[in-house]
Amino acid sequence: MEPEIFINFKHYENAVGYSVEKLLNEFAGVDGQEKIYYCLAPLDLRLQEKFPGMKIFGQHVDSTGFGAYTGSISIESVKGIGIEGSLLNHSEKRLSKEIIEKTVKKAADLDFKIVLCVENLDEVKKYADLEPEYIAYEPPELIGGDISVSSSKPNIIEQASKICENKTKLLVGAGVKTRIDVETSLNLGATGVLIASGIIRNAKPINMLVSLLGNR
Repeated sequence: MEPEIFINFKHYENAVGYSVEKLLNEFAGVDGQEKIYYCLAPLDLRLQEKFPGMKIFGQHVDSTGFGAYTGSISIESVKGIGIEGSLLNHSEKRLSKEIIEKTVKKAADLDFKIVLCVENLDEVKKYADLEPEYIAYEPPELIGGDISVSSSKPNIIEQASKICENKTKLLVGAGVKTRIDVETSLNLGATGVLIASGIIRNAKPINMLVSLLGNR
């Protein structure tokens, strides 16, 4: 099985504004675009129109719709520019259980894909029954570090995959940097990985992406 690769561009200087177009132009030449998802900052979601062959996701959406909601990012508004999904509840933008439930339900009603980020096995159990499109397990202490979740917590990945079975697809993240990390995650039951600095902060982001995909 080929992995699904979700790349969180966060708000790194080289991954927003004009700089993000340069990255996307490089990534566009990589084979297997049907399995790669690019999670961009809100102001850059407009680039879906410029890169129609790439799967661009958001980094956050709100449960509010159109109306007097200053500063909100509604699902309706991002769908209107061709965006089909978004991260939600990332460790850097945590939400309450009530808001998560409301947003995931609304996304399902609007046929909008949610990658729901969780920090531990208890949260996997808590949210799997909501049946978002994906649950992304990312232990916060490993995010941005050199130790991969696949090597440090393989038993939890395996348990999480069993909880998610027949409900949602499991992604794993935090410290993922090599093809071995990806393959280990797949062998433990995940369908892919969520990665940020491992690609975006690399000196050669395009080379890192190609290597994660298996040097295709």
